[in-house]
Amino acid sequence: IKATGYQWKWGYDYIKGEGEGIGFISTLDNAQREMSNSGNPEPTDNYLLKVDNPLVVPVNQKVRIITTSNDVIHSFAVNSFGIKQDAIPGFVRDTWFRAEKTGDFYGQCQELCGKEHAYMPIHVKVVSAEEYTSWVAEQNKKLAAKQDDPNKVWAMADLMQKGEKVYTANCQACHQANGKGMGPIKSLDGAAVMLDADASKQINIMLNGQNNLTMPAWKQLSDSEIAAVISYTKNNWSNKTGQMVQPAQVLAARQ
Repeated sequence: IKATGYQWKWGYDYIKGEGEGIGFISTLDNAQREMSNSGNPEPTDNYLLKVDNPLVVPVNQKVRIITTSNDVIHSFAVNSFGIKQDAIPGFVRDTWFRAEKTGDFYGQCQELCGKEHAYMPIHVKVVSAEEYTSWVAEQNKKLAAKQDDPNKVWAMADLMQKGEKVYTANCQACHQANGKGMGPIKSLDGAAVMLDADASKQINIMLNGQNNLTMPAWKQLSDSEIAAVISYTKNNWSNKTGQMVQPAQVLAARQ
């Protein structure tokens, strides 16, 4: 499994084995972030460790982890497995573990990687061989359903619905549900780039990031996901532009 560090989340790609071809982003659960923002979080055993998509592996199988990074140096560490390996941009390094019992195991990035360093957990879910086979089948169905058709023209309602899901899962932790941002995070509500008729500016930011990656690149999202979330932000809150972005525009910008 390749583990790619992003500011501030992990990307997992299953390179070989039963789950070959599966890939997804694992981000801190938004409810956990809201608990932190409240300044008075309720006691919980998995505070700042719960994610939306855990890394799932089978019990009693040797799992090789290849680490790299998309931006700065991160470190993939799970104390219960005795592993810690830096994830360095432009390089690949590796480690391995074999979980001897099922359950949930947690770790965190252990290399100071920027202001959201504390919000970059690792959740490894170890399951039986039978459960792993079922999980792989479920993930493959999801991947098939997500396959992009770059020539598909989406309606505004569909873009908004999909865009809201993408925003909640990936953007809301920093930009907030109201789009106002916080601290150094810029507001999206009323932002000039949101209101600009030239959508290529926002597409470029999504693909390449900006401000020394304070706003990270989101190339790992699909063309339809990027098109949808841009359309959503251009037409949410006070940003009533009526502008839509289609997957074909995102695909053209990638090339």
